[in-house]
Amino acid sequence: MNKKIGLLALLALTLNTAPAFAESEGTMAKQALMLPVRMAAMGSGMALGVPVAIVRRSGARSVGFTESFADNIGGKEHMIPLGMASLMGIPFGLLVGTAEGVYSGGRNSISHGWEKPFSLESFSMGEELDSH
Repeated sequence: MNKKIGLLALLALTLNTAPAFAESEGTMAKQALMLPVRMAAMGSGMALGVPVAIVRRSGARSVGFTESFADNIGGKEHMIPLGMASLMGIPFGLLVGTAEGVYSGGRNSISHGWEKPFSLESFSMGEELDSH
């Protein structure tokens, strides 16, 4: 019996000393009302932002790989090495760019869709594709 009373007293003391992390009523209500907006922004960002990020990344990677391969076979300043290098640079760029675009677009839609719903960054249309 004494052990039970001691345990209840210890429990009461720990509950009373725990800090309360309550927000003000206005802030809590705003956060509750923003939840559906944020969820819709994240969903829209996934549906629209991921394809945008794939296109942006694939384009940049295709150009980068093509120029890199052209430098190995004669220089990117000349059309013939650049044309030959594009036969390998474009497929490699599409493959790598698609993977990076899925990752970047998903990341942007989640992080920016929550922080700044329906912003350009949440749709991967900002200046920087990855701002984190």
